[in-house]
This record gives sequence, structure tokens and C-alpha cells, in this order.
Amino acid sequence: EFVSNAKSGQFFFYSNDGKYMIKTMTNAESKFLRRILPHYFRHCAQNPNTLITRFLGMYRVKLYHLRRNVKFIIMNSVFDTDKSINAFYDLKGSTIGREAKPHQDVKKDNDFRRLKPDSVMPRNLVIR
Repeated sequence: EFVSNAKSGQFFFYSNDGKYMIKTMTNAESKFLRRILPHYFRHCAQNPNTLITRFLGMYRVKLYHLRRNVKFIIMNSVFDTDKSINAFYDLKGSTIGREAKPHQDVKKDNDFRRLKPDSVMPRNLVIR
């Protein structure tokens, strides 16, 4: 049994070579991604150097013995780089509850804002 450390309750896995990330999805996330897929594809085609995560496939596995479906997405891992990574940030674009606890290695939005006060990161991002 795997235990998720994400607030969403979803699971994250990495391929052995670290090039790919697999994330489980809720039904709402799956529905949303299918709705924006034509726009997402167009954006990626028109902007080959985009920093938006590259989704490679979305799948559903039927687990008959558990009587449930598991939906997941496969994407390129942002950590598959030849660059040296010296800090990790989990950025969501919000200020509410977005500070890492002192013992946490992965920092959050407000930690980034303190480190880079003149950054272009918006104070509050509204997603509709």
C-alpha cells in the first residue's frame, strides 16, 4: 500500500530513470484535462519552449477486484535535467497556507516570495 504525502490524496511515482512522473487523478481532474486538451495541445505546438509540463498520456485502469477505476497521467519529469538543483519549491500561486514548516526541505510560495521579493510571481492568483 502506498501512502500519499499530497494534500490532494493523489499519488506520485517516478520512472526508474527519473525521466517520467506518474500522478493519479481524481475524476474532476480528468474531466478538466480532457476539456482543456485542445487548447493545451495548441499552446504546446505553438510554443515549443513552453515551461508548462508536457503531458504524454492519460490512462484509466479498471481494478475489477477492488471495484474501482484508477485514472493517472504520465508527464515529463521537471527534475530530469542536466542542471544542478539546489532548492525545491512547491508553487501553487497562493499565499494562504503556503509556508513550509522549519523541518521541511520543500519550500512553498511565501518562502519563495521572501527569498525573491522582486520576482514576477503574483501576490494572489485567481484560477477559475
